[in-house]
Amino acid sequence: MKIIFDLDGTLICSKKRLYELFCNLIQSRDLSFSDYWNLKYIGNSNQDILRERFDYTKAEISNFVNGWMKKIESDYYLEMDTLIDGTIEFLERIIQNNSLYICTARQSTGQVAKQLESLSISKYFENIFVTEQKNSKAELLKNSGLKFTKHDWIIGDTGHDIITGKEIGINTCAVLSGFMSLDALIGYSPDIIVANIAKIDFI
Repeated sequence: MKIIFDLDGTLICSKKRLYELFCNLIQSRDLSFSDYWNLKYIGNSNQDILRERFDYTKAEISNFVNGWMKKIESDYYLEMDTLIDGTIEFLERIIQNNSLYICTARQSTGQVAKQLESLSISKYFENIFVTEQKNSKAELLKNSGLKFTKHDWIIGDTGHDIITGKEIGINTCAVLSGFMSLDALIGYSPDIIVANIAKIDFI
């Protein structure tokens, strides 16, 4: 069985990294960590938050986005990420009888590889697919040379991951450890929804 994992919100927790960069770019901590993530869970983008909570202009939002893209995958911020609880135990359990892959919408393949190595999980994956802002996840997987069947799975925390799985014809599992609420994920009709990967018992 082939199992494709999203990265942020699925295998690693990047909430601190995203919040810290948000605060540093706007030079304010008026929005608490919990308030920021409550807004994100109900579907607000950073742009929405800046517009509605901080009265940012279009130009200011554009500058924010440029700064975000330049810094979000820097070593300084990536070091804030941690593994989701139970990740290594889960990977150890399923690696024996399955082929594992990562497919992420990050910008830098090199930075992904470095982070996986630093978190001691790179050895579990046969390949890593990174969109690098050039392709969709579905395009990457379709062009990977891998042959997918109805027995394979994609596991992720966003609606985009579910759409990707449906597009390439595999099973879809949504996890609640990332950036979307249960109600939001239900709207994408994944085959199964679990709290986090440690709760997966179908593999």
